[in-house]
Amino acid sequence: MKSKVFCILAALSVIFLTLCSCDSIDEPQEENTSLPIVTDSPPIKQAYPVSFDNESFESSPQTVVSLSPALTSILAELSLTDRLVGVSEYCNMPGIEAVGSPAFPDIDKIIELSPELVISQSPIASADVVKLKQSGIRYLYLETPKSFSYLVEEYIKLAMIFYGSVDSQDIAAAALREIDERMTEAQNAGIDISFVIVNAAVDGKYAVSAGADIATDMLGVFGKNVLDGSEQRLVSKEELEALDFRVIFADSSLRSGELDGVKADVIYIDMSEFASPTTRLGEIILYCLAELR
Repeated sequence: MKSKVFCILAALSVIFLTLCSCDSIDEPQEENTSLPIVTDSPPIKQAYPVSFDNESFESSPQTVVSLSPALTSILAELSLTDRLVGVSEYCNMPGIEAVGSPAFPDIDKIIELSPELVISQSPIASADVVKLKQSGIRYLYLETPKSFSYLVEEYIKLAMIFYGSVDSQDIAAAALREIDERMTEAQNAGIDISFVIVNAAVDGKYAVSAGADIATDMLGVFGKNVLDGSEQRLVSKEELEALDFRVIFADSSLRSGELDGVKADVIYIDMSEFASPTTRLGEIILYCLAELR
């Protein structure tokens, strides 16, 4: 049986407080009995600095380059498109400078744009990080989420960076509200199935997810992935059919017949959305829910 309960907004304040535990709060002065005690001035919470992991921001970056299409989308959802001065060539952002790919960023062009911050979900070469630092440009690497909870944290971290601790919780919650509703609806549906996730067909075998990825984590709202252990592995058709499962969540590219003959219900979805996760994944959850009901 499933034990996960997906509910973002109920837990958002807990995650937020954990991440920004180092935020500045003006502490009340030690009581001095020789002076009148003022009781109508509560502590003032400051927006900055904000801190999480080993990072600290003293102010909101006004210009940013995003080397990750997913992070670009998240910034847009957080109403921060006006801060973008450069994006990955894989982003469709007319009017904003393309600065190479996540794997091969155009560092010289980035330096020419002189943003306050560069963010990426793909680590860039250490020599490029040094070049950016020497040019006074901060670089921040945010790992591609492998779980739904980390996706939520990523929204919170970016909201904290650009909005500070005072407003970021409400802004992150607003951006996450729709996917929270989708996940909660799926959870409340009470579906409990065994499944496998097939990402592609490779040389007569199937590339399957095996537990350590966000696809397994989020689709787990419907039950359990019968494979467990590694992020992805190849299995033959015979090995696949030997597993005990009811549903295959398969990439849309396999509609051409690669799964013909496999005895299971097949739900086709765009698995690339899990490779660059944003709240768009809520639509996939909603579609799967409709197919499973």
